[in-house]
Amino acid sequence: MSIVRLSSKGQLVLPKKIREHLGLKPGEQLKVDLIGGRIILEPVEPLTETDWHRWKGALKGDQALQGHLEEHRLEVVGDDQGI
Repeated sequence: MSIVRLSSKGQLVLPKKIREHLGLKPGEQLKVDLIGGRIILEPVEPLTETDWHRWKGALKGDQALQGHLEEHRLEVVGDDQGI
């Protein structure tokens, strides 16, 4: 068990051993929940390319959402994939 300190902005640093064990990289997202008085943190699974294509078809005609999904796709697979 590790003890961490909460900053005045509500931030904390996850210990390096935990980040390495979970394979967490800077900028990755975590889900935060409060269950039975305990804070639960879980890594967010990024959308896969298959997920992105499924959502793209479901959102035809909604340019704002398509733009958001395109931004997320670029974060996940990168701009150099030629997709």
